Amino acid sequence: MLAEAGAHVEAAFQAPDVPIQMIALGLIILAAHLGGKLCARLGLSEVTGQLLGGALVGPYSFHLFHILPEGGPYDDAIHAFHFFVFVFLGLVAFGIGEELHINRVKRVGRSAFVICIIQGLLTWASISCSFIFIAGKPLLESLLIGSIGIATAPAVTFVLMNQLNVEGRLRHLLGNMVVLDDLIEVIIFSLLIQLSIRQSHSVEAGEAGAILTVGKEVLMALLVGGGIYLFLRTFVRKRALSLARDAGDHAHRKDEAFLQRILAEHPSPSVEILLIVMAAVSLGTGLAYHFHWPFLITAMFAGFLVANFHSQAIFDSLKLDNIAPALNLAFFALIGANISMADLTLGTLGLVGLYIVSRLFGKLVGTWLGCRLMHEDQAITRYLPTLMLPQAGVAAVEAVYAAAILGRPELAAIILPAIVFFEVVGVFMVDRGLRRWLDSVRAKTAAARRKRAHSGRSEAVHMLMANLPVENIMLELNGATKKEVIEELVDHACKVSDEHIDRVQALQLLGEREQLAPTGLGNGLAVPHCRLIGIENPVLVFGRHEKGIAFGGLDDEPCTLILLMLTCARDPGQHLRLLSALAQILNSPEVRAQLREANTPEDVVEVLLAQATRSA
Repeated sequence: MLAEAGAHVEAAFQAPDVPIQMIALGLIILAAHLGGKLCARLGLSEVTGQLLGGALVGPYSFHLFHILPEGGPYDDAIHAFHFFVFVFLGLVAFGIGEELHINRVKRVGRSAFVICIIQGLLTWASISCSFIFIAGKPLLESLLIGSIGIATAPAVTFVLMNQLNVEGRLRHLLGNMVVLDDLIEVIIFSLLIQLSIRQSHSVEAGEAGAILTVGKEVLMALLVGGGIYLFLRTFVRKRALSLARDAGDHAHRKDEAFLQRILAEHPSPSVEILLIVMAAVSLGTGLAYHFHWPFLITAMFAGFLVANFHSQAIFDSLKLDNIAPALNLAFFALIGANISMADLTLGTLGLVGLYIVSRLFGKLVGTWLGCRLMHEDQAITRYLPTLMLPQAGVAAVEAVYAAAILGRPELAAIILPAIVFFEVVGVFMVDRGLRRWLDSVRAKTAAARRKRAHSGRSEAVHMLMANLPVENIMLELNGATKKEVIEELVDHACKVSDEHIDRVQALQLLGEREQLAPTGLGNGLAVPHCRLIGIENPVLVFGRHEKGIAFGGLDDEPCTLILLMLTCARDPGQHLRLLSALAQILNSPEVRAQLREANTPEDVVEVLLAQATRSA
């Protein structure tokens, strides 16, 4: 038996396809990397270069130039990597679920919701009607292509916005709309692809029967998504152990199952959490894909459950700086390798042009109409439409998926070249629009800075006071230990703030910060602080403890004044500016004495405002 197994292993390693697969993988990754760097040097999107690089060394290019025959081992090698495309798409859909946290949904706002719905429906209708009445395509196929056109790629736009330091209403609107766009698109696409799969059975079962079947498949997809959530909840513990390593914690560990003690990870962003998430999402979406259930809904529902009932750190692990770019590169390289040059006939190019024109009309006109209906600022109405044009990851992989599952390669041949167009032309138009937007607001920004300078406040101090409203002040902290006081402050922050604060992640990071170096600053003052990925704006909570709590630090004096500071992990400069502002305001013994004697939260605000004006 062992000899037979060894023979099988030896045969697998000596298979002639193995070296071809290794060469193919090296070629497409290298070509995509070099293509991305070259496009970046030319001022274009790296995604465009990665797609073109993958296409250049893909099997279809080799067929076109008669370098390799069709159906050979190189084709098989590239096709063997296709599973990664769907794993990646599952992770993308899972990540979209993060944006469905109830607090984030509440903050979307009526204006962003209405504008997004109008431009999404108009884009869908524009593309679908064009393919029905001009191209003569079947109704369901046209609706499917139209649904893919709704998706918007946020990455390039936000990179440019970060480079140009674009903030304010425009950024807020765009962020909310992109999330809604992708959410609506994934749901519509998933339902339509299920109807397309079941269309062949409509004759026997009837249209009502086909719709009922799709409903059952969606229900099964949701159940599998719930299974993914339960798996992650089991193997990623929702406990902040770093704040208390005591006997009670070890007693709690004894109650855990043997397998959970071995495999469970603390909810802190890490490669280990990423591996667990990839395993869970791959298992669940692979099961759904096998039974032809809508696997995108499976992943998105799992993300929704995790976002609302588990740990934000799970999503943070998907964004690790050293891992995410490599996953993106492999994904776009494989997508590019699937672009078939042979399918780009004159007729197909006409359909590509039809898709581009109809999507341009839907996005530009729909966004403009939505802005006018919601009475948005004139500058936003003028420049927001062009920011909705880029299209990349979700649309690309959905096109490949639809082409494969329906046996219609022309779907990918239409969508993928159009994505390259929107990545190249879209980036140009986004850059142009953002620069014009900055020109339109530059005068207002300069006036605001002059006003702040005239009032005697530095920008950092202004930011500090803007994020410490009256409801964020607690004058009667009751905790008996540092751990209890920090938990009290974090709980209050979760209660009063509109930001999406993951309580467990915040406690975990605050605990790790206290272990690294106590945050007591001396003179009875402590500033526990950390940076979170899940929030956009700073969250400050000021607390006062009558007896004082030992925080450690410079003089080991019990701290009666404690200020919790949570800031966005993507903006370390903001964190440092706030700490500097705190030093300016709270360095005065007189101010600290007044804060200890304040009778109401309003008195605390008045003391800080008075000192802020003098210190700037």
